[in-house]
Amino acid sequence: MTDRGTPDDYHWFCLQHVREYNKNWNFFDGMSDDEVLRYKDEDITGHRPTWKLGSRLATPKSSPRYDDPFEFQKDGEFGDYAQARRPSGERGPTAPEMDPEHRAALATLNLQPGCSLNDIKKRRKELAKKYHPDVHGGDKKAEETLKTINQAYSHLLSSGQF
Repeated sequence: MTDRGTPDDYHWFCLQHVREYNKNWNFFDGMSDDEVLRYKDEDITGHRPTWKLGSRLATPKSSPRYDDPFEFQKDGEFGDYAQARRPSGERGPTAPEMDPEHRAALATLNLQPGCSLNDIKKRRKELAKKYHPDVHGGDKKAEETLKTINQAYSHLLSSGQF
């Protein structure tokens, strides 16, 4: 592939030579047909990397109490060892304080801190089926309960703390 230059490269020509230069200039000169097609395909996304939809899903952390990227605590294998290696008087990471609104949202859905995103979605679906006004003949109390459930669900999703 040949050098295409940068947008800051300037040539100072008279009008006649500008026309001649533009007529003869070809951005794709020296590129094979495959390279031209690949360039056109990449140009659709602005030459930024892409991936198949749904292939890069984020996974929620298993516990909001601590960040354990190597999953040492997962099997309980290193738990005692990690505590013993800390200098005396030093404590391990503490659980982040949970705001009252988050705690209330978990209580509304009857969930515990540290539950997964799938648990939240599953519980909301169960409660929505149970308290939907159509099931209760348009009962206003069921409608209010469903609104509260939906607000709690929205809060938990927007907070990102599961």
